[in-house]
Amino acid sequence: MTTPPGWYPEPGLTPPYPPRERWWDGHGWTAQTRQATGAPPAPGGGRSGRGPLIGLVAGIAGAVVLAAALALGSVLLLGGDPDKGGTSEAGPGVPSGAPEGAGPGEEDESAPPRDDEPPSKVPEVARDPLLGVGLTAPAGWERASDSHAAVSSTKAYECPASHEEDCVRGGGVLQATNGAWSDQETLRKLTEAQVAKNAETSYPKKSYGGITGHEVVESGAVTVAGEQGYRVRWRVANKLKPDAYVEAVVFRSPESAERTLALLSSVDIAEDAPGVSVLDELRKGVVGTGDGEDEGPRESV
Repeated sequence: MTTPPGWYPEPGLTPPYPPRERWWDGHGWTAQTRQATGAPPAPGGGRSGRGPLIGLVAGIAGAVVLAAALALGSVLLLGGDPDKGGTSEAGPGVPSGAPEGAGPGEEDESAPPRDDEPPSKVPEVARDPLLGVGLTAPAGWERASDSHAAVSSTKAYECPASHEEDCVRGGGVLQATNGAWSDQETLRKLTEAQVAKNAETSYPKKSYGGITGHEVVESGAVTVAGEQGYRVRWRVANKLKPDAYVEAVVFRSPESAERTLALLSSVDIAEDAPGVSVLDELRKGVVGTGDGEDEGPRESV
């Protein structure tokens, strides 16, 4: 038997992530999600962030436990092939009992979406209320968290150095940073330190065999959400392909001149990966959200 279509818990989401469910169409996961209302165990293994999103889940981790697992670049997804492994006849990791349908006059949420109803869309902007900024998800990307400004590509593949993890083609996250500057040279050094940290978090040795070298391909002043900042972009060579572009942009918060923010992003260099221009799209997609202005200081990473 195959796993019946229905809403199941989002694989790998653990505190501090809020509960969320994703639609299983009987063969694989779709892009449709909703707030959790209670559902049977999810098909397949769980996921956790990698790349800028490990920095998310690993990076936003310094600020909040969440970021410690995500990071920005590609995202590690532990376990998650719904076609591999399983503990029941109903499907991989799913009990044989399917979700019960709704009664007369009630919406049957276990039924597949009607053909005349477009699939639900992932929210366009991933917001972080503590930072007062949001990150717009490019086409083919999704929010990595309901409470942090983090996004990742939905294109996943088996990490080259690990058979137990999945990686994604790209990711991005906004974080607070300890940095402060009074001149361009100090800002440049601060940004260089951030891109080095991003490269190590997004392309860890356990997933890519280690970074064997890098070259600076972009460096200079940029504008982010109307604020002046600085960008440094590396092309990194990994021991195990793919290589990648990794970027850090440091700028002042549009909500508070006292706060310094960093946009950490990365994207694989591969035929099925987004082009490097997606890093520019992420930077241009940073927006002030108007919240967080009165929030107290947040732990920096």
